[in-house]
Amino acid sequence: MRRSAITSARPAAKDEYLRAGSSTRLWDGTFLSELRTPRHDLTERPRPFPVQRNYFHAAALEESALWLRGVTALEPADCQRLLQEDVGGFVSWVYPDATAGQIRVLSDFHHWAVWLDDIMDRRSTADASLAACAVLESVGSAELAPFDDCLARMRALEMKGRCAERFVHALHRYGTASRVEVQARQGQSRFSSVADYIANRRLSAAMPVYYALIAWISRIDLPDEIFQHPLVVKLENCCSDYSMLYNDAGSFIKEHLAGRSQGTFVRLLSEELDLPVQQTLLEVADMAAAAADDLEAASDLIETCDLPAQQRAQIHHYADGLRKFAGGVNHWSNNTCRYLIGQPVVDTAATSRAGDVHRIR
Repeated sequence: MRRSAITSARPAAKDEYLRAGSSTRLWDGTFLSELRTPRHDLTERPRPFPVQRNYFHAAALEESALWLRGVTALEPADCQRLLQEDVGGFVSWVYPDATAGQIRVLSDFHHWAVWLDDIMDRRSTADASLAACAVLESVGSAELAPFDDCLARMRALEMKGRCAERFVHALHRYGTASRVEVQARQGQSRFSSVADYIANRRLSAAMPVYYALIAWISRIDLPDEIFQHPLVVKLENCCSDYSMLYNDAGSFIKEHLAGRSQGTFVRLLSEELDLPVQQTLLEVADMAAAAADDLEAASDLIETCDLPAQQRAQIHHYADGLRKFAGGVNHWSNNTCRYLIGQPVVDTAATSRAGDVHRIR
């Protein structure tokens, strides 16, 4: 891979962390520099989650860097940051079974989507964040050259009509749920409970978008009523909860430096349970491990549930894609400079000590 596409420049956030960590107190009085980011490895479970990098990732990432600069209207600094933070690496780990054509368009789409996500989530004005939400809410009905280019290529690579509709609808829901998060961050509203936050976060973390893409890659073609079956919903919710909870624990320090503490799950859980921030981070990591436990257990129920026998093979294949996605999220999160900016880490168990004690599933 040419060094012109990806560089190893030291992230500015690390310098900010080193400057601010010893002087920034959190709401419980803890200094930011005293926090340790929890981390575990899903390959160390008794039944390890699959972790495999897409075979075609290197060429896709190189070509996607050129697309990002040529097709989008991003500033050069934004392009460089997305490449440095290894968004393409995320794609390569969570979609290991994608074909060469699929991984190429997936890299392009995720670079564009993460750029929008950063406008919604990182240090920007409320108006800019809400405008980014509106862009997602308008896909399919407004002209958006980067997205339209990606969707056309996905359709050419046999993304069927029903899957494409789910994909576009999921992006709309992603934008709307992100709008709720922006309003909470601005103090215009608040989440009433853990369950309230989780219900919105499953959408604002773009998880239904990933489900549509996993189904496309896995050649899953099932009617909507099958996707609404309680066991399939449970499989998806477990994958969602693992991915977003592990992200919320792992990205807390970086997001705090970006001006995000209000409206985050760590803050909500800390205040609801009256826990110190460090203990809350450990609790969130354990909640993620419980979701991985539940994803494994739900996968074991496919063959004995009341799903039609002729469709169980596809559900098995879909569940396998969800497990690979969770394994990829875990591996990438443990290595990316997007969240790990030099802070100390603490190893935690890859299986839960207590299970789903907060009853979110």
